[in-house]
Amino acid sequence: MTNLNDLSEQEIKQNLLEQYKNFDIQIFDILSSTNDFAKDLINSNKFTDGTTIIANTQTGGRGRFARTFFSPANTGIYFSAILEKSLPVKDVSLITLISATAVCRAITKLTNLNPQIKWINDIYLNNKKICGILVENICDFNNMKSKAIVSGIGINISTKDFPKDIQDKAGSIMCDKLSRNKLIAEIINNLFDLSKDVYSKKIIEEYKSLSLVLNKEITYTKDNKIYTATAIDINDTGNLIVMDDNNNISVLESEEISINFAEQNL
Repeated sequence: MTNLNDLSEQEIKQNLLEQYKNFDIQIFDILSSTNDFAKDLINSNKFTDGTTIIANTQTGGRGRFARTFFSPANTGIYFSAILEKSLPVKDVSLITLISATAVCRAITKLTNLNPQIKWINDIYLNNKKICGILVENICDFNNMKSKAIVSGIGINISTKDFPKDIQDKAGSIMCDKLSRNKLIAEIINNLFDLSKDVYSKKIIEEYKSLSLVLNKEITYTKDNKIYTATAIDINDTGNLIVMDDNNNISVLESEEISINFAEQNL
């Protein structure tokens, strides 16, 4: 019998929906980055739709803006799933919304906890970041569409000792008897189910219902200036709509935002 904490291709596949059981699941004890490994497979045409790269630990895990993602052994899940999709480059960001929604669905189903999404790609629980998502596109320059898309997901399951620079912001699920294999499988099920129709309005509505930022005051940086505004909506392409104190509306596409949890008593 598999130890609860062991990564197991067999157990992951047992928990995949029937239509996904033939996915290529590759597990490694250590990788620099599951996203980089997955992109190498795409560039060398050694992948199929649903190929998933999993590492027990990463030495070069990363998120947006080239930030590192702390990936210690045995206490989290770090994986990258390849979606063989041809999307206009401008629409690839919808996979980030889908990935975040898939993660929240899976965590809620397996733990009864209620994680929320900090736009655009971070998952929070009890005001702490427990998950980061990095979606990357390999482009077909002949038609300026994606050849394949990598959804990289890192989740802190039971990590306790974080580096000093993130220890006040990072958290973990901390749910006893949560199987890493079952969580990976449940995320894959949701990710590929939701990505069947990336333009579905229902996905945006579900993503908005999980939002941590809507109707909250946020700060963001744009053109090297810091602004304060209220997040009022998320549009059909996943952009964040904000309004400042003078009722001026701005549309954020990928800017970094922050929330002051202490002031807002979240």
